[in-house]
Amino acid sequence: MKQDLVPPSEYSALETATPPDKHRPIVSIGWLLAADERDPAVLQLYGRARNLLIESLRRQFPQFEWQSHFVQRRKFLARGEIDPLPLLELGLREKLYRSWDYVLVVMPNELQPYQQLEQRGMPSSALEAAVISSAGLQDEYERPAAALAGLALYLLGHLWGLSRSEQGVMAQDTYRPDPELADFSETQQQKIIDRLNEVADARLEEQPVHWSKAGFVVQSFLADPRGIAIDTLGYAPWRLPFRMRRLTAAATVSLAVLYLTAETWELGVNFGSLPLLFAALGSLLGATIFLFVGKQLNRLAPPGLRREQITRTLIVIFLTLLVGMISLWSTLFVLTLGVSWLFPASVLTVWTGGAPLGIVAAMRYAAFMATFGVLAGALGGNFEEEDVFKAGLLYDEET
Repeated sequence: MKQDLVPPSEYSALETATPPDKHRPIVSIGWLLAADERDPAVLQLYGRARNLLIESLRRQFPQFEWQSHFVQRRKFLARGEIDPLPLLELGLREKLYRSWDYVLVVMPNELQPYQQLEQRGMPSSALEAAVISSAGLQDEYERPAAALAGLALYLLGHLWGLSRSEQGVMAQDTYRPDPELADFSETQQQKIIDRLNEVADARLEEQPVHWSKAGFVVQSFLADPRGIAIDTLGYAPWRLPFRMRRLTAAATVSLAVLYLTAETWELGVNFGSLPLLFAALGSLLGATIFLFVGKQLNRLAPPGLRREQITRTLIVIFLTLLVGMISLWSTLFVLTLGVSWLFPASVLTVWTGGAPLGIVAAMRYAAFMATFGVLAGALGGNFEEEDVFKAGLLYDEET
């Protein structure tokens, strides 16, 4: 049930100032307060910030019909440091249940940092959700509502595919949101308009067509392949092996041992090219599926819920993992080539069955070892703590 907890005088003028326009695409943003917060001053702060945000969006993007909703879920205590990951997952479920386009989970608590010393916000463009902390804003700013709205606008920019820049909203200091609520630059506005036009289109579940499960996934991809590709690349998936330390460590340690065994050299250089190609492709796909299911990424949404939003999210996450595995394979391939040139030629000649190690044989061996390393890495990745693994995959940045 929707709960606008701010007194009507705080927002009624805003809600009625712009009558609904059925001819403009609708974009809905949910504000979810997930804490048992009852302080009227804090609740009024959230109401004013929400109003300032929606006013700014309506002024900058009048071609869209902006809707803002406020819901409170008393899931957490309103004090102490809190992990943003369960908040993002809660926001995702609420967003799907209420058919919002985006959700901002606002908390009076401090957020538990992932890599930095502190953070005020955590965007996840894959989930189309962000977590915001209002802790300390009332003490640090003369206009805390404007500061909170500015931070929300900055996080929405991340959800819309923007990154930090020297212009507009995204130029603001990470820890010091602009109290004047800056606008997006013209270039940024055009990127946002293109993105929102895609978001505002009718969802697949709203169309009078019955899709099979596989067909729904395929149609979700075909509905916006360019946007999915942009979101996937936005996560810099090629850095995944460097963010998942246990995964990479398992792969490299396994190969370090096998480099010293003659059997793997003989097997690798004599492996057929076509079987090796199928083995490499199978290992990449198998490792991706293993991690995707093993870390329960396929259960981000309630079972049986068929929504284009979450299906698109799962496609982005799966492709991010797949590109990450390709990056790991490529890294191990190059590493193995380098190692093969360090060994004395006389030793390798004995290990490979008497034939000299040429460039083709070296590449075949490197591909064989990289394929094995990806499988070992997938097993090592399952030893990563689930929250740490999800955080490295889902977080855009710590703000």
